[in-house]
Amino acid sequence: MKGPIEFYYNVFNELIPFNKYIGLQLTELKVGFAKATIQFKQELIGDVRINAVHGGVISASMDAVGGMAAVTTLNSIEDKIVTVDMRVDYIRSARNTDLIIEANIVRSGNKIITTNMQVFAANEQILVAEGRGVYHVSRKKNE
Repeated sequence: MKGPIEFYYNVFNELIPFNKYIGLQLTELKVGFAKATIQFKQELIGDVRINAVHGGVISASMDAVGGMAAVTTLNSIEDKIVTVDMRVDYIRSARNTDLIIEANIVRSGNKIITTNMQVFAANEQILVAEGRGVYHVSRKKNE
């Protein structure tokens, strides 16, 4: 990880409008790992019959946290990263609960970084979704 860790928390928590909109907050970051939370609110419901968080909120948060785990292995603050592919398996509904999202790097190569992500329902500490993210990296060339 290049630069002070506070920089990464600030970018993720304060400067990315979507993260702020859904309440996605980075809570832990170290090389190869990122963890974030989302507090439950009515605006995130996708199924009003059971007050379940929308699957799009879950998958978008997995992508963001997986990307942040990938960022921890970049060589420069000028390196760029974009999502190439992502797979999500929804295990069960997240009903009336905060979410905990975790991502671990599987492999960080020159051009491709792969992460595994999991989402847990905070109220019961049960797995809600799991998946894999693949990110393309454009690394700054040393001059």
